[in-house]
Amino acid sequence: MLFDALDMLPESVRAKAQEEIKLLLAMLRERRRPRLMLYGRRGAGKSLLTNAIFGAPVHKTGAVRTQTGATQWELCQVGGRELDILDTRGVQEGSAPVEDDPAETAEKSLLAAVRKKCPDAIAFLVKATDVDAAIAEDLAILERVHREAARIHQVDIKIVPVLTQCDHLHPSDIRFPPHDDENDEKKQNVEDAASLLLEHLSVNAYLSRHIACDAVPTSALLFFDSDGKVDKRRDYRWNIDVLALKIQEILPDNAQVEFARLTQFRQVQKSLARRIVAAVSVICGVVAVTPIPIADLPVLASLQAAMITMIAYISGRELSLASSKELILALGGNVGAGYALREIARAILKLIPVAGDAASGAVAAAGTKSLGEAAIFYFIDRESLDFVRRHFKF
Repeated sequence: MLFDALDMLPESVRAKAQEEIKLLLAMLRERRRPRLMLYGRRGAGKSLLTNAIFGAPVHKTGAVRTQTGATQWELCQVGGRELDILDTRGVQEGSAPVEDDPAETAEKSLLAAVRKKCPDAIAFLVKATDVDAAIAEDLAILERVHREAARIHQVDIKIVPVLTQCDHLHPSDIRFPPHDDENDEKKQNVEDAASLLLEHLSVNAYLSRHIACDAVPTSALLFFDSDGKVDKRRDYRWNIDVLALKIQEILPDNAQVEFARLTQFRQVQKSLARRIVAAVSVICGVVAVTPIPIADLPVLASLQAAMITMIAYISGRELSLASSKELILALGGNVGAGYALREIARAILKLIPVAGDAASGAVAAAGTKSLGEAAIFYFIDRESLDFVRRHFKF
């Protein structure tokens, strides 16, 4: 439908718009589960971090003995949200895992897993209190595993350093978030540990080329009630949303949509949604520059409907144009009328040679951006329609 509408536009405009739209639609049509590898020694909190990202008890946590057995890709699923996790055996473990693993060592188990399937990103987990304890061997194993995955799959795999269990740092009786006071002892210890982790990674010439960001300090401690829901009174998660955003930014385009859905963190969802809004606004601006009055209206309407549908899907809705219709019809009233009047004015502007075309493109881009922001507020921020009407004028 969308590409049929483009046929009405001049070739120069149509070709550029088609190219941009294909990239955008690929995020939905070719979307797939993201693949995340969690690497670290036993007790670093790999399974706990998975639960914290999902906000659900998808992984068991072993309190004494190594829990995770054979390192293999596991489909984690909660409420339709899915993620392929490579929850590795703890490197430098002191005992055999509770679960079976035919591989002699954690490293061999890891190598076998990455040969079968390539991770989109690697989260290197180090417990805050162990950041300076025999980390050289951890890095050596990570380098060998990364080299093998990159060699076989011929991709650049980014590494996100993660400082876990920061709530264990001194003083341990203070929970997160840290105080804003620059002299806060807990905050300073966390910053020092994160800097030290990044320093260790920087020493390794190979790994340093694949580090995606500074070390992300976190606390993934949380508890669930009998229904598997997060117990809000015992939810000590801190900075998990920041970590999720860092991971989101380095994932392939076709894995980003599903990752944003599964995390349920508004910061992550809004970041991706605004990227989509910016892209669609630019495309609409390009389409609207065409000097044929009215001819571009079906294209713009289709693009804007697709944009709203994608934002609704990222928020957790089903993939359906019904979401787009829901918002546009619900806005109604003076907001809908105002948007319609702007579209009419834009069509009239196109009757003015050259300058009118440029103004028409600017109006279309601005209107699309406003509609996208309205969709973000409605679907992701879950604001009321009254709020959207008050804060957005088209």
